[in-house]
Amino acid sequence: MAQIEKLFEPIQVGSMTVPNRIVETTYSINSGRADGLPDAPFIEHHLQRARGGAGWIGNETWVLPTPLPPGRGDEILPGTGAVRFAIYRHPEFVPRVRAFTDAVHHCGAVCVMQLTHLQSLMCPSPVSLPLSSDYIPHELEEHEIEAMLDTYGEAAAAFAAAGADAVEIHCAHEAVPEWFLSPLSNRRDDRWGGSRDNRIRFVVEAVRRVRAAAPAALNVGLRINADQCREGGYDLAEMARMASDICGAERVDYLNVDVGSTWGKPSYIAPMQYGVAPFAAHAGEIKRAVRSVPVLYAGRVNDPEVAEALLADGVVDLVGMTRAMLADPEMPRKAREGRLGAIRKCIGCNTCIGRVVHGEVKTPLCAVNPVVGFEAEWAKVEPAQRPKDVVVVGAGPAGIEAARVAAGRGHRVTLLDRADEIGGMIRLAARAPKREAFSYYPEFAAGELERLGVEVRLGQAVDEQDVLALKPQAVVAATGARPRRGECTGPSFDFAQVLRGEAELGKRAVLVSEDDHMITPSVADFIAASGVEVVILHKWLSIADQVERYTRGIVFYRLYQHGVVIHPSTRLVSFESGLVRGANVLTGAPIEIGGVDSVVWSLGMEADDGLARALRDRVPELYNVGSSFAPRFIAEATQHGANVGRLL
Repeated sequence: MAQIEKLFEPIQVGSMTVPNRIVETTYSINSGRADGLPDAPFIEHHLQRARGGAGWIGNETWVLPTPLPPGRGDEILPGTGAVRFAIYRHPEFVPRVRAFTDAVHHCGAVCVMQLTHLQSLMCPSPVSLPLSSDYIPHELEEHEIEAMLDTYGEAAAAFAAAGADAVEIHCAHEAVPEWFLSPLSNRRDDRWGGSRDNRIRFVVEAVRRVRAAAPAALNVGLRINADQCREGGYDLAEMARMASDICGAERVDYLNVDVGSTWGKPSYIAPMQYGVAPFAAHAGEIKRAVRSVPVLYAGRVNDPEVAEALLADGVVDLVGMTRAMLADPEMPRKAREGRLGAIRKCIGCNTCIGRVVHGEVKTPLCAVNPVVGFEAEWAKVEPAQRPKDVVVVGAGPAGIEAARVAAGRGHRVTLLDRADEIGGMIRLAARAPKREAFSYYPEFAAGELERLGVEVRLGQAVDEQDVLALKPQAVVAATGARPRRGECTGPSFDFAQVLRGEAELGKRAVLVSEDDHMITPSVADFIAASGVEVVILHKWLSIADQVERYTRGIVFYRLYQHGVVIHPSTRLVSFESGLVRGANVLTGAPIEIGGVDSVVWSLGMEADDGLARALRDRVPELYNVGSSFAPRFIAEATQHGANVGRLL
């Protein structure tokens, strides 16, 4: 085990003395702020990381007002917004924000506020901006640019009055300053565009407005994208030069560096397919360019040993570990105490931002930490008034969390599973290429169950008689779900058989898909990586339609790289004698695919709830949890299991 030392050294950033190098960078997952200002859920959510030992709390981005013309309404798009209202003008702004900054300071951390013009309604030039959209923005006029720049100074002054240690100007991923910096989006021929000096002018001027309006002690940082990775955009070498020029023109106290976009490849919120710290070297290049300015790297650092290596090697000065601390707010303290094996590591599934900011969930969420979004409710978990003999059947995420929480409250818990290791379908998911990080969760859980004294019995099928023989006072049925299968006369396998290595697929397989999430692309990737030709027939308009936007780019990249052929809006009609017949689901137009050796079913899951039904009214307490109740996602399973652990 590496010695963790550099990670806990203080660092001077401008006038701030940051107690360690661990940073909660700015992120937005709707943790409160129902009226736009800090409230109890917001404060408790971020204080968990401050109390856990993070030295820097970046909380959530603060959107600045856009100078919209009279009569034009706000424009809210996924993850962006051109809004008229200036929250820093709210009469309760200073005291409400001060309550938050005081609480952060009480924990010993610094508090940094990100100022954001994150929208594509009004931009430097009328060109298409995000890869996913063909919205063409209004070309900013001089007076609109000036009005936009003024908001940085106004907001900074208000945050300084409210006790913030620094403001961070958002100059990356779809923020207006990035559109000015990039030749892809800045086609102007006036003083705001063209040459490098002109393209950086907006950012330099924003820093000047902050310096002019706010006290000298307020620190100013920039969040920058080191490489747009887009044709026509700027690359790493150009950003290094721009960063150096900006820092030479105005005092900048730190740079917060990431890489990529919000829609394409690579993603600046790197999912598990990228590995850990995938673009730290880019931040190192920026550090060399700006020399004495501290550089913070943000991008899937989920392990204190990885962070320590980046710091010890002098690559960067601070490390963003935001998702790592969503998964485990106590990560800094555990690392300081040498308890690395007790850390619940982030798996990089991007449930936190993908499903919350851009998806259907509007409260904070983490796949492996069921407390996220419910911090106040979990602030004090009461011990069991009457410890019970509890039997949990199924060691997937729902069963694991039920057993963990129940045992932590003092119940005597026995956990049963027919598999030889805990984890359930998560273990299966980890078999797909670049999805190994799923295994982090059961590895953490195994240690927790042992620490809490849970008796774990594996490798034996369990029926209702086996459960009744244990004379439980409460039973948690967490038996999960099983793959759905279709019908055909040719050789066919469900996706679980494929991932377990139980299928002889031949040279060409047709994957029949009714899954809009990650099963279909993961299984296709798994099959194609083994050298088998893959053709997908998908029920509707596009596979992976519900995969969150930060992951979708790498998913399709891998499928295209393997030559996977995708037929959307196509159902299977028949498969026999090596011939697959399909039909368009809208028009009925036929399609034939010859030379097929096997069909693989990716039709989603159905609840495996037989045990719960068999035990109904036969035990004092019965809970049917997770996918055994209704197949959904890891987050729903961990939350359901943990909640039941509290109910027992």
